[in-house]
Amino acid sequence: MKVIPVIDIKSGQAVLAKQGDRQNYHALSTPLCSSSKPADVIQAYLGVWDFEKFYLADLDSLMGIGDNSACINVLFRKFPQLNFIVDCGKASPDYSPANTTQYTAILGTESFSPEVLKKQSQNFILSLDFSAEDFPLGDALLYNTPSLWPKELIIMSLSLVGKNQGTDLQKITNYQKQYPQYTFIAAGGIRDLNDLQQLKKLGIQQALVASALHSKQLQKSDLAQIL
Repeated sequence: MKVIPVIDIKSGQAVLAKQGDRQNYHALSTPLCSSSKPADVIQAYLGVWDFEKFYLADLDSLMGIGDNSACINVLFRKFPQLNFIVDCGKASPDYSPANTTQYTAILGTESFSPEVLKKQSQNFILSLDFSAEDFPLGDALLYNTPSLWPKELIIMSLSLVGKNQGTDLQKITNYQKQYPQYTFIAAGGIRDLNDLQQLKKLGIQQALVASALHSKQLQKSDLAQIL
C-alpha cells in the first residue's frame, strides 16, 4: 500500500480542499506546520512519514485563471529525491523537473477530450473525475473505454474530498472488478487506517490523502501498519 499526500496549490499557497469548491478554498491551516507554503507543507508531511510520491493540483491552471508552474518548479528543485504527479489541466505545462522520472502528468476527464488522450505519447495518469454531485465530469466515453486508458487511473470522488465520510467503496470496487488489469488510485474521503485497510482488501494499492494527515486521524503508527 502506498499513501500519496496531496497538496492543492492556489496563488502559490497550499489550500484546504473541500468537495471541489475551488473558488472558496482557503489557505491551509494545519497542526503539522505553521505555514501554508507548499514546500513547508511537503516538509511537514515528510516529518510524518518518508513519503516518496506527492500529488499536486494547480488550481489556478485548472480554473483557467493563471498557473503555479514557477512554484511547482521550485518544488522540483528543492526536493529532487521526490516524485510528483501533477494535475494542472494542461498536457504540456512549463515544468522543469530535476530528472526524467520526477514528474508524471495527470490528465483529468474534466479537462481533456478522448481526442487529446489518443495523441498522448508521454507517460500519464488518467483521473476519472466525479463532481461534488457525483456526476462524471467530461466526456462520458472516457469512463468506460479502456482502450483510451493508461496503466494507472485515479478514481477522484470530489463529493467526498474534505468531508471525513469515508471513500466511495462501491465505485472503486466496480472499477477494480470490471478492469482488474488496470491500477486504480483511490482519492476522496479517506479518514483513517481502517479506510486504507478496506481499500487494500479490495486490491487498491495507492491512495491520495490530505485531510486525514492534517487532522492526525492518520498518524505515523497507522502508516507503519499499512505501509
